[in-house]
Amino acid sequence: MNRKFKSYALNLSAVLLIFLTLYTLIQSGAINKYYAGILIMIGINVIMTVSLNLTTGFLGELALGHAGFMSVGAFTAGIITKQLSTSLGWDPLACLPVSLLAGGILAAAMGFLIGVPALRLKGDYLAIITLGFGEIIRVILQNMQVTGGAAGISRVPRVNTFPLTYFIMIAVIIVMFTLGRSRHGRAILSIRENAVAAESTGISVTRYKIFAFTFAAFFAGIAGGLYAHQIGRVSAATFDFNKSIEYLVMVVLGGMGSITGSIIAAAVLTLLPELLRGFADYRMFLYSILLILMMLFRPKGLMGTAEFSLTLVWDAAAGFLRRTLRIRPRDHTPMLPDVPRYDVGEEAPVLETGRLGIRFGGLQAAENVNLQLYDNEIVGLIGPNGAGKTTVFNMLTGVYLPTEGDIRLMGRSIVGKKTYEIGADGIARTFQNIRLFKSMTVLENIKVAFHTRMHYSAASGIFRLPRYAREEAGIDLRARELLRVFNMEESADIRADGLPYGQQRKLEICRALATNPKVLLLDEPAAGMNPIETRELMETIGLIRDRFSVAVLLIEHDMKLVMGICERIYVLNYGRVIATGTPAEIRDNPEVVRAYLGHSNTGAKAEEGETHGNA
Repeated sequence: MNRKFKSYALNLSAVLLIFLTLYTLIQSGAINKYYAGILIMIGINVIMTVSLNLTTGFLGELALGHAGFMSVGAFTAGIITKQLSTSLGWDPLACLPVSLLAGGILAAAMGFLIGVPALRLKGDYLAIITLGFGEIIRVILQNMQVTGGAAGISRVPRVNTFPLTYFIMIAVIIVMFTLGRSRHGRAILSIRENAVAAESTGISVTRYKIFAFTFAAFFAGIAGGLYAHQIGRVSAATFDFNKSIEYLVMVVLGGMGSITGSIIAAAVLTLLPELLRGFADYRMFLYSILLILMMLFRPKGLMGTAEFSLTLVWDAAAGFLRRTLRIRPRDHTPMLPDVPRYDVGEEAPVLETGRLGIRFGGLQAAENVNLQLYDNEIVGLIGPNGAGKTTVFNMLTGVYLPTEGDIRLMGRSIVGKKTYEIGADGIARTFQNIRLFKSMTVLENIKVAFHTRMHYSAASGIFRLPRYAREEAGIDLRARELLRVFNMEESADIRADGLPYGQQRKLEICRALATNPKVLLLDEPAAGMNPIETRELMETIGLIRDRFSVAVLLIEHDMKLVMGICERIYVLNYGRVIATGTPAEIRDNPEVVRAYLGHSNTGAKAEEGETHGNA
């Protein structure tokens, strides 16, 4: 059975089985009206928690105003249904799709307007500003005539039903799952893991932050509309700071980044107060103690970032049966296509800088830096600590905007372009301190880097349209092929932070190559490596040049590595190029020796070895 078809069949069967069981119990009276209402509230809270998890768990940004978007959806849907049913005589149930959609769209619009300025901040500052915006929304709604002022609106037709809430909840969960397993979902996760590394692979960090924030607000608006048609009365005071914290607690308890965890936590925390009603005097005390114990003994939440999978359970059971009955599984190993090669010519430089410089206030960090890098060439950029080497890399990749000079990639100026645009144009880099997406697998790290080479839309990823399937199958083949080139295919499903240090360095280079660059910038790739790992790295860099035909610019302090693989070397000191030439020329250059050792010593062989080993 096809794995994808099996997954769809198992999940659909589970969804229908749960619905039929609960609906039959409600219709038969085994679950009374009161508990049916609690089931509906569980569904609404699941929608809210899953949507907030997109911002807080998947994107990694702490938002404390999510209840504000719910209030926008609740008031919008409630007012529209009341007006259409009383003024135009529409059936309230027929009004519901229109009012829910309107509530979601208006909440999304508010999310976009708030997200544009708010998402420029991070951490505590973002939490504070979203909290402020949430309170602003509440105060505005509390003082508008159309929303009924402090009293709110009442007599909203209570036309919400268990089947409606259940299937909307299922639709939201499916959308979140499918989005998370698309290129857009990987982009959002990579921003959570390391925004700098994500942008270096060509991902627009700002765009995806706003996208996630707006998308989450849309579903919060839908949940608000369902709430209004369940309770029948909407007051702005309901959606205060405490309401936002309540949903945040559900996200944290379930596991930030786990949709399954959000579902479980929302159900448990909705039911728990009801189950403790028999202990009325101690109910809130017991509730608080249970949460504290949970956070102490399971700080990552119930599920962490993991998801429950019926397919894995099915496969485990099937595997047990196969082993018991000694049935051999079929081999489904794919045939992998070749990686494309680029011919960029040898006459003109691939990357060139002219009088490049940057000033930070009164400090001239780099000045008059002229570099040329040709295709299929390995060039070193060396110098003492603080010479400005990484500053040059940051200018080449758009992290810093040069204050003078020009940078030309394949004959075109890239000064003023953003990091993700430069990454898409053909410059990839690694970092002095490894920047992997640590909670993602090795294979997922590589797939993130294919982002700019894929073109299916978010809608195609959510609804699993044919283009999504074709492109995802293609990058899976390419990603595994890259891992095979670096002898890492067996590590494809291991978390990136579970690799040895040398393998993590290799994975970062592999991820950079997945962007299909014309220029590869390696920032101290041998840092922290032992001699054996350094020797393997030298072989890897040679393999990259031979296999992928890219120009490599290398910052490194290990002189044995630099002298062993570089054809030309630039030496930087105090932000200026003081020498350029072959390894032999650089080794005997008196100004280079003076920059490293503090005095001239052109002929002393005893100190030549010291020059080789230090930078």
